[in-house]
Order: sequence, then structure tokens, then C-alpha cells
Amino acid sequence: MNLFNKIQDIFLLYLLQLGAIRSLKSLQKDTINAVSVQQKLIKNILKLQKDTEYGKRYNFAALTVAEFQTIHPLTTYENYREVIEDIANTGNFSQLVAEPIILFQETSGTTGKSKLIPRTKSLQSTLQKPFQAVNAIARSYYLKGRAYATDSRGLALANAQPLKSTPSGIPKGTGTSGGIRQSKSFQKIVSLNFSSPVGIFLIPDYKTAYYCHILFALLEPKLSYITANFASNVLEALQILEREWPQLLNDIYQGELNPNLSLDIATRKELQSRLKPSPEKSNTLRTEFEKGFSGIIPRIWPQLSYIQCITSGSLQLYKESLKFYAGEIPIYSSNYGASEAWIGCNLEPQLDSTAYVMTPHTAFFEFIHISQIDADQPTTVNLASLNVGESYEVVVTTVAGLYRYRMGDIVKCVGYYNQSPMIEFSDRQGSLLNISGVKVSESEIFAAITEAIKIFGDDCKIIDYTTSIDVSSFPLRYIVYLEVSKRFETIPDLILFRDKFEQVIYDLNVRYLNTREANIIGAPEIKLVERDSFKMLKNQIVSQGISETQFKMPRLLKNAEQVNFIESKYIN
Repeated sequence: MNLFNKIQDIFLLYLLQLGAIRSLKSLQKDTINAVSVQQKLIKNILKLQKDTEYGKRYNFAALTVAEFQTIHPLTTYENYREVIEDIANTGNFSQLVAEPIILFQETSGTTGKSKLIPRTKSLQSTLQKPFQAVNAIARSYYLKGRAYATDSRGLALANAQPLKSTPSGIPKGTGTSGGIRQSKSFQKIVSLNFSSPVGIFLIPDYKTAYYCHILFALLEPKLSYITANFASNVLEALQILEREWPQLLNDIYQGELNPNLSLDIATRKELQSRLKPSPEKSNTLRTEFEKGFSGIIPRIWPQLSYIQCITSGSLQLYKESLKFYAGEIPIYSSNYGASEAWIGCNLEPQLDSTAYVMTPHTAFFEFIHISQIDADQPTTVNLASLNVGESYEVVVTTVAGLYRYRMGDIVKCVGYYNQSPMIEFSDRQGSLLNISGVKVSESEIFAAITEAIKIFGDDCKIIDYTTSIDVSSFPLRYIVYLEVSKRFETIPDLILFRDKFEQVIYDLNVRYLNTREANIIGAPEIKLVERDSFKMLKNQIVSQGISETQFKMPRLLKNAEQVNFIESKYIN
């Protein structure tokens, strides 16, 4: 790199740092005026979409905010599926939105059929402020305000699946794919911030991409942080490191890229051009790997300050597994969002539990109290009217054509940051176990498994779990499929686990206790499954078209094929 290009890069990094700080200050200002920001946003949405076919149907041009909330019904994706499919086929976006759709973002389909969520430039612009704000928070809190530098990068675990197109030519894929593949400026930012060459982010196979990400991160002398969508992504990458380290060290020693990697000619050539033989580096790393992988991260990357990934909800389990590799390195769960809208940012990483401050500019938010979720016509409250300690379902109206849209996410209000509520993610509606009207939440199941496993000592860890409802028994009962790091030796051990598991549920859910005592619900069954069963289940689900990097293990299996598969792995 010549001196002029280096100066350009330093200046661009300075601008990025300045932009991140400004975004954080702007977001904090939004929280001070959250109510007025929300009112301005919904008025702008109604004005923007008033001349669309959808806007004319509901007479957006004449509605006040209160009238909109009264006249427009609550919706789900099924209310939009037909019109979205028509837009995908014809390209006639003005049916729903006033500006072109730049991407149909495909959801992971974790709790049901995959969806196509419209993304417009206006929606895209709402994402920049919180994205930059959490970067500013991370640098301020974990890197102590350390400036961006051309010789200090992070490891970003992401790969972009090739974008598909709808019949009308609108790009279709994941949000990550859209960002990296559609924006040259974004690719430039990636190259300055992360240890991986841009070509690695464009490798479609995530295992190959992760291998290459790790290879170049091992060569980065001042790696500062690791970032990924989910805790499960980081865990999988570290498991690849643990499994493949001899080959990785051979690549570094020889300066030759693993010939067995599935790479196109151009990508292989680009990556190979960046590798030089480094026997000393290889030998230094070998010494650490041969000591074992407990606390490996700070040993091979001594300047690494934090890991940034989502650890809320069903991802809590993987956070515990990450600590084995990370040692005392903090794990920052920075944001809470979905394909439909960005919902919140973790602006206070110093707190013991993760809470997200809702971002007033990203969507118009309403909330259905937990007690009304199953009502025919539930009422909603607005952003500044949540009661601390109570739970709600999130409802959003976005700039990209979703109106009073029920997200299905259940959150708990744990406080306020100025006028914006601070929330903890609890559950997805689709992951609630429900027998005879008695609901057991994902968080309750996780708490019960986490507590019950302690019976068997520190050396027994949960690898993964899911549940289903046994409709063939009477009374109906829950089944918990569990993969653990060691086998239970006897059936009484498993019964002991079940009894402890159920005791925790009793303590958390009095309605469950009452229905069990009345024999309306049967005793749950705990089924141990073979090692790697959940990896195989993931592969089966992903093979049906879900992005690997967006995948989240479903905590309630409803699909008969998936239930039959996990049943086939049951250890009798």
C-alpha cells in the first residue's frame, strides 16, 4: 500500500469513528424525545404511503395517528403474503409502498414458513444510526475509546449467499447478502475494519467461509474483537478452529491455502496472493493449541477485548458454551432486531443482564399486553406507556409497507432510558408450548433445563435442546429432547432430572402446577438424543433453503418431518 492510499484509509476510518459517535448522540437524543419522534415517524409513514393502493384503501391521507390505530386492524404476514407475492411476480411495488423495493429479505423460517420482507431505501436508512451507535458503545466501553486503526481489526463471521431474483427481477436473499453484495462502499468499509479480505464474505458455503475467516484472523497480530449475528455463529467457528487447527497451521507454515476448500478460481487466487509462509507464527500457535482449547481466545489473540453477538432468547445456551473458549473475554449482545425492523440497542453493556433500549426512529411501536395476546381484538399501548416488570408482544408499523404488524416477539419491560423503554427479549409466540390453554415459555424451559442439569455435576453440559407436544398420549404432555456432554447412567438419573426440571416450571408457572395436579397435563418426558443430533437437525433444516448464518434452532418442533428425525436419534 502506498502512502497516499494509507492516508486515505486512515481518514476514512476517522470519518467512520466520527459518524459512529454522532449516531450514538443522535440516538440518545431520540430517546429523550421518544414520544415526539414516534408521532413524527408515523405521520411521515402515512404521508409517504398515502398514494399507494394500500394507502388509498385505508385513506391514509385523511387519518390522524389515533384514527389509524383505531381503523387499521392488527396484522400478520398472512395479511400481506398475496400482495407481496404479486409484487415479486410483477414488480408493481406501488400496491404497497411508494418507493421501489431494493430487496426482499428472506426470513429464517424458524417458527414457521419463510417470509419475504420488503426492504426499501427508507428502511435501509433507519438501520444506519443504531448500527453505528452500537459500534460507538463497544469502542467506548470495551476498547476504551481506542481510535480506528489500519493495523487493528476485528474478526467478522459472516458470509453472503448469492442473491436470487423474483420473477420481476427484484433481488431476494438475506439482509447480510444484500448489504455486502449490493454495496461497493460497504465492501470498502469491511476491508478496513476486518481481518478477512472481502472475497471471504462472498463465499457461499459458510463452513468454507468460516475456515478462511479464522485463517486470516490467526494472522492478524492485533485482533481487537470478534463479531457475528448470533452466539451460535461464533461457537460454530470456534468449533471449526478446534477441529481444523492442524490444517490451518499447515496453511500458515507453508503459506499455501488448503487445497480441499471449495473455492472458485478467482477467490482462491485472491486469498492465496495474501498468504506468505510464516513458520514462526505457526509454531507459536501450535504451542497454544496443544495446551487445549479452554480459554484459547485470549491466548492466541491477547489484544482481543470483546465478542459481539446476540445472546438473548434461544441463544442463551450458546453463550455458556462460548465461555469455555473465551475465558474472561466479555460477550456483548449489542442489538435486537428482525427482518421487519430494528427494535433496540444495548446502550448499557455494564449491566449484569442484557436490556435493549428501544430505538424510536426505526418503526412506530405498539404493544399488546401478555394478558391480551389471545384476545380476538387486543388493545395496544404506545412506546412510553409500558409498565416496568410486565410483558408485551411487539407490534410495528414500518416505512416499508407493514402496518400494525404483530412481530410475535414477547418482551419484558425492565426500565426506561429517558422516554424509551428498556426491554428484555423473552420468547417468540411460535415457540410457546401450549396445552389446554396453559402456556410454558421458552425462557421457562431454558431455566428449568439449566437448573436441572446441575444435578449431574459441572462436567455435564447441555449441548442443545428442543421440545414438542406429544398428542398421542392422554393426558397430553411435553417432550424435551436433550443432547448433553455425557450420558445418564441409569433411568433413575433421568427421572431425577425430570423431577427437578418440573419443579422449576412449578416455581415459575403456577397455572402449569395447577393443571398438572389436576392431571390435565401429563408428566413431561425427557428424551436423550445421540451426539451431534442437533447438528444433523440443523443440516436438515438448512437444506430446505434457510440461510446458515441466520439459522436459529427451533425450540418447539411443529414440523412432522423434524419431529420424526429427532425421534430417530432418541437413545432408548
